[in-house]
Amino acid sequence: MEKSKILGRMALIAGILATAPLRADVVPANSLNDGSTFKKASAWSTFNAGSIDGLSTKGYFGEVFDGRYVYFVPCREFEFHGRMLRYDTKGDFKAASSYSAYDASSIDGLTTIGYAGGVYDGQYVYYVPFSTSKFRHGRVLRFDPKGDFKTASSWSAYDAGFTDGLHTKGYVGGVYDGRYLYFSPFGYTPFGHGRVLRYDTKGEFKKASSWSGYNAGSTDGLNTQGYYGLTFDGQYVYFVPFHDGKSFHGRVLRYNTRGDFKAASSWSAYNASSTGGLNTKGYKMAVFEGRYVFFIPFRADDSRHCHVLRYDTKGDFKATASWTAYDAGTTDGLTTRGYVGAAFDKRFLYFVPYSCDEREFHGTVLRHDSTGDFKTTSSWSAYDAGNTDSLKTRGYKGDAFDGRYIYFAPYHNGSSFHGTVLRFDTTGH
Repeated sequence: MEKSKILGRMALIAGILATAPLRADVVPANSLNDGSTFKKASAWSTFNAGSIDGLSTKGYFGEVFDGRYVYFVPCREFEFHGRMLRYDTKGDFKAASSYSAYDASSIDGLTTIGYAGGVYDGQYVYYVPFSTSKFRHGRVLRFDPKGDFKTASSWSAYDAGFTDGLHTKGYVGGVYDGRYLYFSPFGYTPFGHGRVLRYDTKGEFKKASSWSGYNAGSTDGLNTQGYYGLTFDGQYVYFVPFHDGKSFHGRVLRYNTRGDFKAASSWSAYNASSTGGLNTKGYKMAVFEGRYVFFIPFRADDSRHCHVLRYDTKGDFKATASWTAYDAGTTDGLTTRGYVGAAFDKRFLYFVPYSCDEREFHGTVLRHDSTGDFKTTSSWSAYDAGNTDSLKTRGYKGDAFDGRYIYFAPYHNGSSFHGTVLRFDTTGH
C-alpha cells in the first residue's frame, strides 16, 4: 500500500477514536494486534453481574465507555426497567466491588425505563429512549460522570417525545458528531417511523429549543422508516435499515451534517437490499472503520442471516459499485448469523452474538480482519464463546471497547434475561 494511503487511513482511524475515549493504562503497545489469541479460551472471561447492590441487574441493550467506566444501558427483564449497571475498569473484572447499580427508573418526575443504546459526548452519558411495557417513549436520560452514580442529582431527564410537533418516540442507538447527538428512529405507531431526533449539546438539556425533529421517512421517494442504530464517518450519519413496519428492508438513510438538518437536500437514501445478489435486509447497528461502513447482519424475512453489507465511503453513495456484500454465515464451520452490533479495535471487527433463530441464542463471535480482502474466507474467523468460564454466555446486544478489552452487553440467553458480562482481551494477556 502506498505511504500516502497508509497515512490517510491512519488519520481516518484516529478521527474515529477521537470520539471514543480509550484508557491510556490499558491501550496495547501494538494497537494493531496480530489476533492470534482470538480462539484461545484464556483471552475470554466472564462475570455474572446479574445481582449488584441488591438490585436485579439483567437485560441490557448497549454500553457506553467514558474513559474509565463502562455503563450498561438498561432495557428489560420481562418488564422494561431503569436499573443502571456500571463497571469500573480500574477494578477487578470478577469482583462484585468493581460494579455499581442504581435504580434510575424515576428521574425528574418521569418514568425513565427501557433504553436502547447510549452515547458519550465527552461530558455526559446519554441513554437513548426506546420503550416501556405499554408504549414507545422519548424520555432521554442523562448522567453526569462528575457526580455520584447513586445520587439522583447526578441524573436528569427530558421528555423529547413531541419535538417540533412530531411523535419523536422509539429510538435505537445514538451518535455524536462533535456538537449534535442524533437518535436513530425505530418505531412508534405503526412499528416503523423515520422521525430523526437531534440534540444540540451547546444548548440546555431541558429546553425545547435545544431539540429538533425531522421526518426523513420518505427520503428520495423511498420508504425510509424503521432503523436500528447509526454511525458517523466524519461528515455523514448513516442509519441502519431494519424493518419498516411491514417487512425487513435494506434502504440505507444518510444525513450530511454539513447541511441544514431540516432541508430535504441534506438527506439521501439508497436501496441496498439486493447487493451482490444476496438478500441484504434487516441489520442491527453499523461500524465505521476508517473507510468502510459495515452493517451488522441480523434478519431478513423469516430467518437470521450473515450477509455482511459494506459501503465504501470513497465511492458514490447511490452507485451500486460502492456497495459489496459477503455471506459469512458458516465461518470456520460454525453457525455465524444473527448479530447485534460490533466492536472495532483498529484492525479487527468483532460481531456481537445474539441469536441464530427465534429459539437458539448463541455466543459465537464473528471476526473480520479489516486489513484483508472483504470477500476472502481467510479474512474471517469465528469463536464460540457461548460457554466461557462454564457459564451460559449467549445472547448479547451491543458492546464497548476500552482500548484493550471488549465488553459484551448481556441481554437474553435463550432461557432468561441475564447479566453475565462477557469480556475479550484483544492483547491475549
